[in-house]
Order: sequence, then structure tokens, then C-alpha cells
Amino acid sequence: MKQKVINSIIKITLVIIGLTFLFPLYWMVNLSFKSKSEVYDNPFGLPKEWVFSNYGDALEKFNFLRYLSNSVIYSIGTIIITILLGSMFAYCVSRMNWRFKNTALTYVSLGLIIPVQVVIIPLLIMVKNMGLKDTHLGLILPYSAFALSSCILMLYAFFRTLPKELEEAACIDGCNIYQTFFKVILPTIKPAIATQFALIFMNTYNEFFLAFILAANDNIRPLPVGLLNFFVSIGVSHWGQIGAAMVITSIPTVLVYLFGNEQIENALTAGAILK
Repeated sequence: MKQKVINSIIKITLVIIGLTFLFPLYWMVNLSFKSKSEVYDNPFGLPKEWVFSNYGDALEKFNFLRYLSNSVIYSIGTIIITILLGSMFAYCVSRMNWRFKNTALTYVSLGLIIPVQVVIIPLLIMVKNMGLKDTHLGLILPYSAFALSSCILMLYAFFRTLPKELEEAACIDGCNIYQTFFKVILPTIKPAIATQFALIFMNTYNEFFLAFILAANDNIRPLPVGLLNFFVSIGVSHWGQIGAAMVITSIPTVLVYLFGNEQIENALTAGAILK
């Protein structure tokens, strides 16, 4: 009886915690359908009058397509570079025997504990000296550098579970090391690649600090910085349009998560039991 009471209390507590995570999403969507006056008169309740025109007005004032195209360029570019380089490095340290491979892996792992705020000034100088300031590549390369550590560690764990017979069979069939990697090894870790695709996309799409510092030109700024410009331009006079703009910018990441959440959960669970 006592154990049932404890379990019930734990379940109720978890439900309350889960609802607190969902509340900001509810508040954002609820806000986007309210008029100017109702935002202050009825801040948390459902709208008495649903104002759908907030979305049309927000799209008219907010250059959504330009900022969205920049965000997609940054996300896809970062994904390609990170997964290509990260998978090759992870394969080298997990499947090959060479001197200092553990040192190299430790060095790359340090990237997980270095905050971007610590290196922002030298990073800004490097990007400027390389002539990449206010270019898409000037953000894609730093994004890829900061994403490599987690990508390598996850793929490293997956590569270590593969049997050696895969490489031996490929070698007997006449494959060289590159053919073995791209045609035999990579297809076997598709779940991990899909997981990295979703994680890198969401992290890059939502990133604000680096984009705000390194992309001074408004033509190359991504959605989070564009959203800030929209807030500044209209002030706090119309929270309904601000809510509508936030909902619009959140849709791509929500869709990516909905399509990739199963792969992410499977990969994180698998990583927890690997040696």
C-alpha cells in the first residue's frame, strides 16, 4: 500500500514537471491568436476572439523566407561537413590501430567542455583574417567545429560495436579502405547518422550567439537573429504578431524532431549500454 502511494506521488510529480515543459509552447501558440488588448486582459486563458490575421501581418512585416533560407544553408552545410569529417575520424580511432589515437580522441573530446563565449574573440579575428566575415562559410565552419566533438563520440560508440568480420569480408572481395568505409561501414550505422542529422539541424537552426556576433550583415542572418530584429522593429505593441512569428519559426525544428525523434531515442539508448 505504501509503495503504491509513493508510486502515485512520483507519477503525479512527473506529470506536473512534464506540463511545465509544455506550458511555454502552449503560451506561445495561445498568444499568437490574441488581439492587442486581450494579451493584457487575459494573458493565460484561451482567446475569446481568435485573431488569425496575426500570422498574415507577421509574415508581411517579417522577412521569413530570407531568414529561413539562411538557416537552412547553415544547417545543411554544417551537417554535411560535420558528419563527413566526424564519421571518418571516428572510424579511424575506433577501427584502426595507430599511435596517439587515444590522445587524439581525448583532444577532440575537449571540445565538449569549451564554451563558445570563451573563444569568440579569437574566432572573430580568425574569420575576419580569412576573409570569411559576413559570408555563409564564416558561420558554417565554426558551427561544424563545435558540433564535431559530440558527433565523433556518438559515432565512435557505434563503430566499436561492429564486428571485425565486416572489414575482413570487404577486403577479401577486393575493397580498399575507402570503399570499405563508404560502401560497407557507413550503411550499417544509418540510425546514428540520422540521429546526428536531426541533432545538428536543431542545434544549428536554433543557434543565436555565434550568428549574432559573426553575421553582421542582415542578408546572411538566420532566423533566430531575424526574429530579434522583428521584435525590435515592432516593440511590445503587438504580442499577438510576436507570438505568430515565434510559432512560424518553430515549425521546421518541430517537424524535424517529429520525423527523427524515434532515431534519437534509439541512438541515445544504445549509446547508454555500449562499452
